[in-house]
Amino acid sequence: MGKTKEDRVKQLKKKRIWPSIVGFALIVIIFFMVVVFGIAAVILEVTNRKLTEGYENSTKVANFFLEDDGSLLLNPENKVLLYMDVMDEIEGISVVDKNGDKIWSDNGQYPDLGNALRGDLVFAGNKAFVDIIMEEDENVIYFDDSGSLRLNEALFYQLDFLHVLRDNNKAVLEFKIWFLIPTGETTVCVLNNLTIYGYDVQMMLLIMALLVVLVVIFSLWYIISFISVIVNQGRTSKIIYMDMLTGGENWLYFTKKSTKLIKKKSGKRNYAVVHLRMQKYRSFCTCFGINKGEELIERIYGAVKKKIRKNEVMAHYEKADFGMLLYYTEELELASRLEEMAQMLDETFLNIKLKFRFGVCEVEQGSTDVEEMYNNAVLARELHGDDKEQRIAFFNIEMNKQRIWERKVEDDMERALINKEFQVYLQPKFSTGEEKLGGAEALVRWIHPTEGFVPPNKFIPIFEKNGFILKLDDFMIEEVAKQQAKWIAEGWNVVPISVNVSRAHFTREDLAEHICEIVDRYQVPHDVIELELTESAFFDDKQVLLSTVQKLRNAGFLVSMDDFGAGYSSLNSLKELSIDVLKIDADFFRGTESLERGMLIVSEVINLAKKLNMKIVAEGIESREQVDFLTEQECDLIQGYYYAKPMPLAEYEKTYKVL
Repeated sequence: MGKTKEDRVKQLKKKRIWPSIVGFALIVIIFFMVVVFGIAAVILEVTNRKLTEGYENSTKVANFFLEDDGSLLLNPENKVLLYMDVMDEIEGISVVDKNGDKIWSDNGQYPDLGNALRGDLVFAGNKAFVDIIMEEDENVIYFDDSGSLRLNEALFYQLDFLHVLRDNNKAVLEFKIWFLIPTGETTVCVLNNLTIYGYDVQMMLLIMALLVVLVVIFSLWYIISFISVIVNQGRTSKIIYMDMLTGGENWLYFTKKSTKLIKKKSGKRNYAVVHLRMQKYRSFCTCFGINKGEELIERIYGAVKKKIRKNEVMAHYEKADFGMLLYYTEELELASRLEEMAQMLDETFLNIKLKFRFGVCEVEQGSTDVEEMYNNAVLARELHGDDKEQRIAFFNIEMNKQRIWERKVEDDMERALINKEFQVYLQPKFSTGEEKLGGAEALVRWIHPTEGFVPPNKFIPIFEKNGFILKLDDFMIEEVAKQQAKWIAEGWNVVPISVNVSRAHFTREDLAEHICEIVDRYQVPHDVIELELTESAFFDDKQVLLSTVQKLRNAGFLVSMDDFGAGYSSLNSLKELSIDVLKIDADFFRGTESLERGMLIVSEVINLAKKLNMKIVAEGIESREQVDFLTEQECDLIQGYYYAKPMPLAEYEKTYKVL
């Protein structure tokens, strides 16, 4: 998996949870703050109101001690006691002079003045009071040095919310406090027993309760949303890691999980990355349809998945390819298990002839690149060959050398094309009977600056796989057209030269126009160039192939079918495809056990081709007996080592120049 894709997946998963966690934490904090500060606000508000009322009542009582001129009233007991009877909150009154000396008290109680007469003011709500002195230390309300009202924790313990809500006429909190009222030369001290009843705080507590309920409701909603986010993230992860074809884990999951398992590997347990392929999946889809092909992939996945153990992984890669990470102790054990798996697949699909092949790359110490190991397993299967009976191929050092060579080829191919390291070799074709030059085939050879002569089988398959073959085909067509133009200008009696056109070219609908454009640059007659296509091209887009061949023939090019008989439906392709030349595959002329049968088939193919007005070319001819047989069968042209090997243009010119 690419780094950019992996980073985007991580970001997709990261962005889901942490904001919800932070949000939930904030909700919890806000909830407690609302409760704590709400209760504190209720108590402060009620307490300040009581203090204000106490101050106002104490001021009224103090006025009873004054004469009209402001002097102290003598014998005020009767008036004050009468007023005290009416005002239940007042429990005692005393008078002191400016020095704090006791003058009078209704019950013998005096406040502990201390520094109370220094004249500082304290505040309760918006009211300013002369120093307020608490009656006892355990009282729950007091003033600090700054004159600010503070609450003791005991207040919260004494306040019974349920009690308040059940009976609002009962006292829930009581505290005694002296109010000092200056009256000129004297100070009147009034002891108040301030009582907070249920009805004093009930409404505010109900509002607080409503706020708490709202906070709880919102918190519950948020918790549900948070849980929903977690659930959705789990679903998102399943979607991210799900293969849409099989319904199981996809390749992203395979690489991530496999990497974790490999890193945790311990003891004698070894891991191997296994590549599983069902052969000829495209042919199956051609016969039964894409939907049936996808159903088959799903069934294969389900069957193999049952054989996967704990701490192993399997995933669908693409088409009919699967990847597995399996553990084992010995290589023989792993091979035996894969054979059993292949046997199980054969038995599962008895009604369909399917071929399964395995490539295996054993995980070496320190290796964690799952993608690279899977590619090694694929390479092992490809190099092992699909036609061998042995269905399991293990990756080794030699295969790694092959991969290194492929990388070198891919690194050098563009430069080689620009520097004309690819050269045209020509292999002559001779007519039977007269045995004179009747044509030639253009073959590419690579003269590498450091590797020297590179055989075609070492680079053509690589080009066919990576698509560079398209550029090479264009290069060969252009070089042949250029050479034919040169020889015509020199007065040569030129013969048709055939050029291979790979099956990959027949995916483009404008191929005929493309080839015409290349050849017409050199003003060469189209009939001196023969275009060879392989029978395998018939299995791609058949309609495009038929249309392209017809266009090329209409444009004057000769079209031939190379390697006839090597495919699986040769006669069917002859029925639908109109061509000019049929090249019989060289395998018909090789071997001794089946040579007689091969010659019989060649004889019938020649007769059939003549009835279809096609010329016949037999390639791979290496003996006089073969030449005599083909001459007897009236084959048109012979190509092979018996007459000549492929040769450079200079040698061809020197040997076969005909004016």
